[in-house]
Amino acid sequence: MSQEAPSHRTADPLLVAGAGAAVAVTAAGGLHLAGALATPRIDPLALTVSDYVALPGGYALLAVAALALGLVGMALAAAARRAAPAARAVPVLLLGWSAALLLVGLFPTNPPGVPADLAAGVHRYAGALAFATLPIAVWLLGRALRNGALRGLAVTVGVAAGAFLVAHVPIVLAIDIAGSPRFPLLGGVERVLYALVIVLLLVTARALRRTAPDLVAVPEADPALVGRCPVGAGASGAAA
Repeated sequence: MSQEAPSHRTADPLLVAGAGAAVAVTAAGGLHLAGALATPRIDPLALTVSDYVALPGGYALLAVAALALGLVGMALAAAARRAAPAARAVPVLLLGWSAALLLVGLFPTNPPGVPADLAAGVHRYAGALAFATLPIAVWLLGRALRNGALRGLAVTVGVAAGAFLVAHVPIVLAIDIAGSPRFPLLGGVERVLYALVIVLLLVTARALRRTAPDLVAVPEADPALVGRCPVGAGASGAAA
């Protein structure tokens, strides 16, 4: 009876990133479809994705999208730990991003027109943490991998995230300044930022896969089989 050497398999970061992005985009698509059919219709250029929580099933779809992207962060953290062991802060930041998304998914924001409660506060600050940590983590990873394109994309996402967070300061702090801009296109800006985040995740996963292709499968030899089956003798050994 022949035996096969076991292999230690780790998640393919590009495969996980692609699957997670597909789930998140599909969930977001369902939210936008429901928002377009709702009465009154939800304006995607004015309201953020989190505001869709008021729709039937909105909380569940938002949670699915957040948790799917959180799993992508965990896979990237594991891959980065092996591909760039010297960049110890990168896996920590990526896991922090995943934890922040977990909180975003579990604690919904307040529906439009409803005063913010504790859950909404957790949602807001966890979302801010998620937007802040991912560009930093990817920039540090790009520096460790000497990948200028990855660093440049991380800077682009970081600038967009910073602008989006600054626009939220009056909302988060419940400040109503007379004559201040209402950011009527805040929802549209957020959707552009989300698209950039998805691209950043996929490009990061691709960079990790190309840097360390053995992330997908690393064979481990069985000491009991070493020396028993010389090269070229597999067929005769199996027959025996």
